Amino acid sequence: MPAFRFSLQKVLDVRQESELQEAKKLAFAQTEADVARRVKADLNAVCEAGIARLAQAHGAGGSVGHLQNLAYVVSRVEEQVGEADAACREADGRVSTQLRSFHEAFLRRKSLDHLKERQFNRWRSEEVLDERKTLDEVALVRHARLGLDGWGVT
Repeated sequence: MPAFRFSLQKVLDVRQESELQEAKKLAFAQTEADVARRVKADLNAVCEAGIARLAQAHGAGGSVGHLQNLAYVVSRVEEQVGEADAACREADGRVSTQLRSFHEAFLRRKSLDHLKERQFNRWRSEEVLDERKTLDEVALVRHARLGLDGWGVT
């Protein structure tokens, strides 16, 4: 019997490639989201340090110009934190979208994998059945020969 051949192998190959591309896109989106989170965390740290410095300068009786300058810097950093927060939400949205796309590609590929597995198991069962039939025929021929020779019949 010929070797197993899955009739939809080309389709399966395309789906595997599609799944791989979606996995790459997902990884890229996750990396972007991680970077956005790190930027936001860094800006939060800068903002907190600025607020602490402003409080320290206010408590030490710093000049009005110095306090206004620090307040402006802190407000500008707070704006950047807001922008970074929006960038994080966007990046997380892209991750969610890519995760859904990857999951759909995975399911499409997996359904063909199951079909291929079922066809292979069917093919293997037929292969085993054919082999048994062949062995049974060989055994019958041998038994018939031994039986005829063993009884003195020619």
